[in-house]
Amino acid sequence: MLYNNPMIKIKTIRYLFEAILGLKLLILTKILGLKLSTKTFSWFFSNIGPKLKISNQAKENLHIAFPGIREYEIESIIFKMWKNLGMVAAEFFHLKKISEEKNNRIKVLGEEYIKKYENKGVIFVSGHFANWEIIPLILRNYRDRVGGIYRHSNNFFVNRWVVKQRYKNTTPIQIRKGSSGAREMLSLLKENGAIAMLVDQKLSSGVKVNFFGSDAMTSDGAASLAIKYNYPVIPINVERTKGSNFNVSFHPEIKINRTSNKQNDIKMFTSEINKFLEECITSKPESWFWIHNRWDKKFNLN
Repeated sequence: MLYNNPMIKIKTIRYLFEAILGLKLLILTKILGLKLSTKTFSWFFSNIGPKLKISNQAKENLHIAFPGIREYEIESIIFKMWKNLGMVAAEFFHLKKISEEKNNRIKVLGEEYIKKYENKGVIFVSGHFANWEIIPLILRNYRDRVGGIYRHSNNFFVNRWVVKQRYKNTTPIQIRKGSSGAREMLSLLKENGAIAMLVDQKLSSGVKVNFFGSDAMTSDGAASLAIKYNYPVIPINVERTKGSNFNVSFHPEIKINRTSNKQNDIKMFTSEINKFLEECITSKPESWFWIHNRWDKKFNLN
C-alpha cells in the first residue's frame, strides 16, 4: 500500500506539524489584531531572516541585479525585505479585515487603464511586491470575475486552508498552475473574465529572456495568450505606504510590434514584461521577494 511507505508517513507527520504551527500563528494573530501582529511578525522576521541560510540566495540575486552594490546596501535591503515578509505573513491571517477596509487602506492609481477594458477579457501581470495578495482583492472592485493563478502547496493540510482563505477574501476563482489551469484561464478570458498572474519567478518551461542584464527563465503564459488571442496585458505594481496600507498602480497596456515570427514575438513581449518588473524592483528593492532562486547559474557563467 502507498501509505505504508515510511517516507510518505514522515512527510505526512511533517505536514501535520506545519499545519498545527500555522493554526497557532492564526490564533496568535487573531488575539493580537492586525496592527500589533504585523509589528510583531515584522520584528521577528527581520531579526531572524537575515541569519538564515536562504538569505545567501538573496545576496547572490542582489549582486546579479545590481553589480557593484555595496555590502551595507545589501544588508539593508535584506533586513527590510524580511520585515516586509513578516507583515505579509501576518496580513494573510487578516485578509478578511483588509478586504472589508480595502477602500480606506488601498489607493488606486491609473484607474483609466483597467476601466478601458471592463467588458473584455484582460490579463493582469505583476510580481511579488509589498503584499501581492492585495492584487486580486482590489481587482474585484472593477471586475465581476477574477481568476488568480496559484501554485499548489505540497502540504495538503496547509494548501486546503490557504485556498479557502483566498476563495473567501480575495480570489473566488482560483486556477492551479499546469495544463488544466491553462485551459481554465482561456475559458475565463473568453467569457470576458480577468486573470491575475505573478510572473517574476523562474519557470523551467518558460522562455529564456533578459532580466537585470542576465538570462532568466521566465513565464511566457501572458505573452502567449496576448499574441495568440489578442488579449490586453495590463501591468500592476503594489507599494506599501504605511503599515497595512497600499498603493496599487495600473499601468498602460504592454504592446510590441508584431512580426510573422510568433515565437520571437512571445520572447519580445515577455522581455517587455520583465522590463516593467525591473523598474518596480529598482524603485523599491526591499519590497521584492529576493530569496527566490530567480536566475539559473548555468545561464550566467562567464
